[in-house]
Amino acid sequence: MTEQNKRVVDKFGNVYELGKELGRGGQGAVYAVKNGNFAVKILDNCSPTRRQALRQQLASVRMLYDIEKLFVARPREMLKAPYVGYVMELLTDMVPISKLINVPKNTNCLVEWYLQGGGLRRRLLLLARCAESLAQLHGKGLVYSDPSPNNIFISNDVNNNDIIRFIDADNLQYASSSSSINVYTPEFGAPELVMEKSGVNTLTDAHAFAVIAFKALALVHPLMGDMVNDGEPELETEALQGRLPWIDDPENDKNSTIQGFSRDIVLSPNLKILSEKSFGIGLNQPSKRPGVGKWVETLYSAADCTIHCPECNSTYYINQKNCPWCDYPRPTFVRVAIQRWEMLQGLSKNPKTLQILALNSYEPLILTNRIIKGRTGIDSHNPNIELVLEGETIKVRSLNGQCFWLTSEGTQIEKEVQDKWVCFPAKIGRDGSWLLHFNNLDCSHRLASFNLFPGENV
Repeated sequence: MTEQNKRVVDKFGNVYELGKELGRGGQGAVYAVKNGNFAVKILDNCSPTRRQALRQQLASVRMLYDIEKLFVARPREMLKAPYVGYVMELLTDMVPISKLINVPKNTNCLVEWYLQGGGLRRRLLLLARCAESLAQLHGKGLVYSDPSPNNIFISNDVNNNDIIRFIDADNLQYASSSSSINVYTPEFGAPELVMEKSGVNTLTDAHAFAVIAFKALALVHPLMGDMVNDGEPELETEALQGRLPWIDDPENDKNSTIQGFSRDIVLSPNLKILSEKSFGIGLNQPSKRPGVGKWVETLYSAADCTIHCPECNSTYYINQKNCPWCDYPRPTFVRVAIQRWEMLQGLSKNPKTLQILALNSYEPLILTNRIIKGRTGIDSHNPNIELVLEGETIKVRSLNGQCFWLTSEGTQIEKEVQDKWVCFPAKIGRDGSWLLHFNNLDCSHRLASFNLFPGENV
């Protein structure tokens, strides 16, 4: 369908006027519906067999009682002939995540364009949400089949890090029945799909997502180095089949490139390791490829370790002494370490750090169930605690009605933390260091410790 303003009709006779094409994947295209919170997907295959298969598929998807919580756009009705497709619900003002990947041709400053899309932290959080949704689908025995930047939608509001939708519900397949399905979007298909050695499964989903994440962060395809971009078209096919080294291969740089952002700026150390596993040994050995669950953990952890720049309003990793986007010195921040308190022994002398977060004076830090309880999934984003840094003082309060506890290691002071602000020093002083307990002291739980790092301009 190439014409604008075309109309389609669903099986109940409702007419939908189509607007612009929102995205195109391996099976068809999705169009916006004018004057409504809907979108329409029209498949390329218009055969009666495909229509019947789609009808059965959508009926199965509708039976997922928690489909909204899985961030999949709910399918409504099938289209009437001559089209094969369906109408789906879609929140207003949503755009494909490709808007954060495909750089417009008239872009004068790549850094400015990157930051206008919300910068590093927003990309990390949106990607973490996407991976989390895929992991939940995989946990139900489903595979998405064709993850691509055109069928993952995000809010057009650059201040929104939360809302994502997978728009192609017809892509959902049960893993046990996916061996014969070989659909993918060019550049995002796993080598075993491209070479027709496998059908779709959770690990082909993982490869597609890994490519999306790498491109969204670094603005370069992990398999498309200078050798491919400057060579014959056949080299691109070889790269996508996994027959060439990836662009950051530490042992073979023949396909390396200077394109995209420095990985030291946009990838945390653990994201670098995950990328190496995905596009190195995992490229042609799916069993050694990291699953999307590992991406959830690593992307959230990377976002936790970003800090706000007061000069250019960007975000960057706390291991950088200066903002990599504008070179402004890193401001004062508190390193918040999440550790484990055991009921009988308390905090050990060398406690294992479970997570690290950054708190600075330019924005509050909200601790959710993901931090407090170590959860991922549907309820992991419920807010529990708010922390604010003012000078060298930390303010804390409860957001969920629960009582938390502050203790000092030096003087054994205990303070209740409820809905009113409680203050304590960020610096280690005469009371020793302070610990924020996420449960009563007479049971095992997680806690937070605090370490103040003065700004680089001090």
